[in-house]
Amino acid sequence: MPPAPAGAMASPPLGAMPPPAPGAAAPAVAQGQVQRLLINPYGEVDGLRLVDGTVAQFPPHLSQALSAAVKPGDAVRIIGRPLSRDSVKADAIVNTTSGLTVYDQPPAPDAGRPLPPHLRAQALRPQRVEGQVDAVLTGPRGEANGVILTDGSIVRFPPESLRLSVMPGASFAADGLGTRNALGTSLEAVSMGTSLSALQPLYDRAP
Repeated sequence: MPPAPAGAMASPPLGAMPPPAPGAAAPAVAQGQVQRLLINPYGEVDGLRLVDGTVAQFPPHLSQALSAAVKPGDAVRIIGRPLSRDSVKADAIVNTTSGLTVYDQPPAPDAGRPLPPHLRAQALRPQRVEGQVDAVLTGPRGEANGVILTDGSIVRFPPESLRLSVMPGASFAADGLGTRNALGTSLEAVSMGTSLSALQPLYDRAP
């Protein structure tokens, strides 16, 4: 049997202490079928969305572990805490079919030093998206800080920059920097509007 990816465990190695067993300590805050994995502008998986619309947030340094343990269509149980009506912060995500569990835990000591932000940004590419809002992403205080469009594209933005309606069903377009990969498109917006022809800059100076 191949080893479980880092951050994912089916059972602890002999003699090792497993992460806390969240299933025994706390009830699931959400469960259901995975609609899609969510990515940040760097293309890292940082959560998932269930078919019922619930969004589970997860640390991006565990991107590889989560994407290896959970696929769209899988049934999962999420342990954590609610952030809003449709959003939760996941401490553990259990694939109830395979038995694999991915735990929120710090990066491994041998993971190496991450690139500084100004060097990471060199990997981002210009992206443009347009469509209708399917879901609104929120921060820890319930503030809107992103949207998922009906085609699955993800747009992130600073909450204080929001100047238009982002209710589900609203027309939305954005231009910015991000990533397009097999999991979809995700970008950090530098301009937004109701269409690509009506974009308004979010900053005084564009990149």
